Amino acid sequence: MEKVFLITAITRVVMIDEEEYPESRTVFSANIPANEIIFFYSGENTVFFGDERLEDRKGTIRFLPKGNFSRYEVERREPGECILICFDADRPLSDKALSIKPMKAERLGHLFKKLFVKWTEKGEGYYFECLALLYKIFAELWQDRNQPPSHYQKIAPACEHINSFFLKEKMTTAALSSMCGISESYFKRLFKEKYGMPPNKYLIHLKINHACDLLRLERYSVSKTAELSGFSDVYFFSRQFKEYMGITPTQFIEK
Repeated sequence: MEKVFLITAITRVVMIDEEEYPESRTVFSANIPANEIIFFYSGENTVFFGDERLEDRKGTIRFLPKGNFSRYEVERREPGECILICFDADRPLSDKALSIKPMKAERLGHLFKKLFVKWTEKGEGYYFECLALLYKIFAELWQDRNQPPSHYQKIAPACEHINSFFLKEKMTTAALSSMCGISESYFKRLFKEKYGMPPNKYLIHLKINHACDLLRLERYSVSKTAELSGFSDVYFFSRQFKEYMGITPTQFIEK
């Protein structure tokens, strides 16, 4: 994919849930009118695009280039949820479809959600905020692809522990760095290089993403959502939610 390009227009942003396509196999038009970038929050698919075969699963990003292709079919093994962004650029970005499993999947998933919220909210200056977020997504992707793999391996035990138990226990950077056998300061530096934020911010980020999923179910109050997402103080939860998502939990439910 091109490393330097201008986004000339965002044409569509949509969240697709697991009930959108109930059939196990869908044949789409192979005439792609705009570039597509999709983040998958859940589900498993096999995609046949032109002569390529791609795999979608939780945390992957699929890119489809603009143009006419011979085939575009999706086989669903497990229905899931994703956010699709369609956009145009000042030059062709690639002649191939891509499926990427980024190390910063949680961070990128948050950016997709934030862009989706801004797009649907359509507040003052929303389009420019969406452009900025889409550029940020591509910046994160390029940084992720150029990250030395040894960095990830050093902090992998802590990353796996965080992703598995962020709702179940309180974590300190001292304990997490000890899991990796490295100093706390070195752990913080590697973690921030990998995820673009310190460990404590990343933990809050995971909890907020979990809260978004709960709020979309429309089954829980804001205070109950805060509790189920690992926040003991609903006011702190609301402040953090607005900082990350740009709107309050109540506004998120309304949208």
